[in-house]
Amino acid sequence: MFVLTNAWRAVSRRWAISVLTVVVTLLVSFGTIASLAIVQASNTAHGSAYDSQTPNAVLRPTAATQATMKSDDAKSTTSRYLTLTDYEPYAEKMQEQNLTFTYSLISTVPVRQSSSIKAIAGSADTESAADKTGGEFQLRAFYDDNAVKANEFGSYHLTSGKKLTFTDTTATGALVSKAVAEKNNLKVGDKFKVGDPTDESKTYEFTVQGIYEYDDAAGSNGDGDGKYAKDNRDNVIYSAYATTYTMGVTKESDDPKNDWSKPDLDIVFQFSDTATYKKFVTLVTKAKLPKGYELVSPSLDEYEASIKPLGDAASRTRVILWVVALGGCLVLAALTIARTWFGRTDEIGMALVSGVTKPRLGWQFMVETFMLTVVPAVIGLLAGGLGAGAIGATLAGGHATPVTAGIVWPLVWESIGIVVALAIVAMLRPATFPNANLFKASEISEDKA
Repeated sequence: MFVLTNAWRAVSRRWAISVLTVVVTLLVSFGTIASLAIVQASNTAHGSAYDSQTPNAVLRPTAATQATMKSDDAKSTTSRYLTLTDYEPYAEKMQEQNLTFTYSLISTVPVRQSSSIKAIAGSADTESAADKTGGEFQLRAFYDDNAVKANEFGSYHLTSGKKLTFTDTTATGALVSKAVAEKNNLKVGDKFKVGDPTDESKTYEFTVQGIYEYDDAAGSNGDGDGKYAKDNRDNVIYSAYATTYTMGVTKESDDPKNDWSKPDLDIVFQFSDTATYKKFVTLVTKAKLPKGYELVSPSLDEYEASIKPLGDAASRTRVILWVVALGGCLVLAALTIARTWFGRTDEIGMALVSGVTKPRLGWQFMVETFMLTVVPAVIGLLAGGLGAGAIGATLAGGHATPVTAGIVWPLVWESIGIVVALAIVAMLRPATFPNANLFKASEISEDKA
């Protein structure tokens, strides 16, 4: 009780340093655990979570190639389309290397508007423009959900209706954009016709199965203000490959002509993990890409874009973490030294003269340190742990930044180590007190008497 009472009195007498020690301890413990949560979330996102992705891969025209592909020039554009034959060498190479993969496909052709559905006009559209462009709409057919994920026009969600049916060859369902649906007063269940890109007398009838809206403001293929109507991604009609193949509109010819009837074919390779995808990249690079094409992974690009805010936040937080942890510990050490090593010579001397032993006095100095650091450290860790999620969501674009056991327990033991180290620094002051100073303390005591 003697030690506890004297420790409290000593802390109270030096209230300014004591308060500052409490505040710094709170800030260090709170800031460290919250920062570590963000850093760990980023490390996981860029490490094990990245490695466990199931990437897709597609061959896409380079920017230079796209510049030569004109919306009103079928020959210059369709002559650069890839066919199934162009993809066969890569499939063969993967089989030789025993790479596990699945594949899907996307097939796209322009189609003409009709009296039952009108496109959102482009700036260069005329009555005869469809003869040059193949149509005002683009009909894009997906083989399955994996193909949908590789859509370069952007991801979308349905505002009404149901998703596409991929395996039913009798289905006639299609998705139209909200903008086109509103322009034509179309609703789910309505039927509409579109014209063949090269034979305007031939039409294909679809049923509105759903109405979609893009998730982002602009996709990689334009922001909706194209020169021609078909350049506007809102004028894309989505359907299932089983549907369009049965109709014959996206069926690849055995002897394809370089006109708008030739589908723009995208084979989507799907891999079980990132390591297999990287092997595929190496394989394709060695086998050489088709001229004017590059290999991209829409799913990995999307994932990397999604974790970029988290990575940026972690980069800033790492600096803050070093400043808070290292700087805070140095400040605590300085405050502990200031509180115990300066201005207490008379107090220590008089206590020793009065019969208090050095071990007992050293224990008092340690208790003072525990009083100022243990409870604030616990509060700071709890507050930081509880608030890490909200802090991470604010700084990292909404990403979860949970505090896991992998953070908590090492930090608890490190905190205990730091507190004990500070207590030892405090204890060393009376332990190393020179006995010669006892005479000074005795003289002071006699003078006061």
